Amino acid sequence: MSAFDIIRDDVLDHLLETGHITPEAVGRARSLSDRTAQPVEQVLNQLGLLSDDDLARAYAEVTGLPLWDPDRDPPRTDNKELGLGQEFLRKVRVVPLRLEGERLVCAACDPFDDEMKAGLSFATGRDIVFEVARLADWRRVFDAEANDVQGDSFMDERRIERDLAFVEDHSVEGLAVELVAQAFAAAVDRNASDIHFEPRRNDLLIRLRVDGRLVDYATAPADLVGPCVSRIKVLSNLNVGERRLPQDGRASFINAGRSIDVRVATSPTVFGEGAVLRLLDRANAPQSIPALSFPVPVIALLEKAVRAPHGLFLVTGPTGSGKTTTLYALLAAFRGSGKKILSVEDPVERHFDHVSQTQVQSQIGLTFASALRSFLRQDPDVILVGEIRDTETAAVAVQAAMTGHLVLASVHANTALAVAPRLRDMGVEPYQLAASVKGVMAQRLVRRLCDCKAEVPVSEALAVFAQKTGVPVPGRQFEARGCPKCRGIGYAGRIALAEGVWADDAFLTLVADGAHLEALKSWGRASGQTSMVGEGLRRIGAGETTLDEIMVIADE
Repeated sequence: MSAFDIIRDDVLDHLLETGHITPEAVGRARSLSDRTAQPVEQVLNQLGLLSDDDLARAYAEVTGLPLWDPDRDPPRTDNKELGLGQEFLRKVRVVPLRLEGERLVCAACDPFDDEMKAGLSFATGRDIVFEVARLADWRRVFDAEANDVQGDSFMDERRIERDLAFVEDHSVEGLAVELVAQAFAAAVDRNASDIHFEPRRNDLLIRLRVDGRLVDYATAPADLVGPCVSRIKVLSNLNVGERRLPQDGRASFINAGRSIDVRVATSPTVFGEGAVLRLLDRANAPQSIPALSFPVPVIALLEKAVRAPHGLFLVTGPTGSGKTTTLYALLAAFRGSGKKILSVEDPVERHFDHVSQTQVQSQIGLTFASALRSFLRQDPDVILVGEIRDTETAAVAVQAAMTGHLVLASVHANTALAVAPRLRDMGVEPYQLAASVKGVMAQRLVRRLCDCKAEVPVSEALAVFAQKTGVPVPGRQFEARGCPKCRGIGYAGRIALAEGVWADDAFLTLVADGAHLEALKSWGRASGQTSMVGEGLRRIGAGETTLDEIMVIADE
């Protein structure tokens, strides 16, 4: 028995003494450890019988090794110069921290892997000294899109055998409960907007949408596809027995004192049911128009819109650009106004005490258009339409705006000036648009640079791009770098870009004449209208985002 084996036994004894594991669990884990050649304590961890934090603390307490804090002690090494590849470091779950003379200090999730230690020493030519890393802290460094991380296998890369029947009180269903909970906690921790459970031929892939980009979180055995989706259905009050048809549901959770609504959509695939969970954090939702953090002219436009006695105000942008957030901020502005406010949405994402909200139910004939028609008989002052999708809804919304109601709605178009042509394509006559539209705004979300950003000389590409768009070249430029705080991506969070147009006489004349988009663009340039691209270039100069992010908008 090696010295490391003795330490591992001491760790198990410590965990037993402190009550973190039971003798029965150790016995069951040993049988699987013998077949997979994995340490018993790590098998316990991977089966959900021992938490990551308890395991790391046990390692540190038994050996006296420091417990690594990445915020106080971030990595300060050049791994390429040390001869260490990212794939190797990812495989052995090690973070090189710093050089101390001839010693290399590393944080390791398993500091007792003698083969790993020998490999590090051979590659670097240095003595290796370990600190203990929690798995969550290790992920903060390596689980990043920029480093092309593929995510951790729920049962480890070497994949523990799928025969889990021996774990009597931790059945496959129990593991599914734990996996769903872990994915939810990770999504909240990373401010993810969605969790995707995607069945594949041989496994289950779980991905998180963080700052608009999907990143792999974990893979699990294919045996867990059904139990995971069943668990999600139970939480969202869906029919567990119905696996042939898509279902929609919702649930609410309290996480660290934060109330989080979850919108659930399941769908059958050839490899089993998949599920997508949309997370709606009430605490982070803007409660007023100024809280939207738009440019001052756009904030003024929105405040002017809610003061209008009647007419149509439209918000546009692609899916996931924050249109609903903006519309809800407009609704919040009417709190205490004494007005009758009705909304029709698909789905209702947030509840307001001062608004009568209706959920679209197409299967029984309750559509946007039918709800709108009924609203006109209910003496409303303000009507919110979640989305104008078709000719019928557009016609009723315009009719409502022309008959003394203020109508707030979203519609899909690429820019604010493209909204009028879009509604014409839906069959709305130019004279009706000119008589009803009060204003339009468009918005996009782009990734925000992390504080680890680095200033670089203004590039030729940025100068050329600015000149083509007719906007002054920014005086400064920054690029993404990556650090533990942003998980190596270089970005942390998103910022909103917006442009808006208030319908003045010149604009309405063009709309009434059925002007095409190019004519509207010419009017916009001549009248000094701001654009999202121009706002994006200003944000580049302020060090908030990058040219790559803004060019995506320009290409749309």
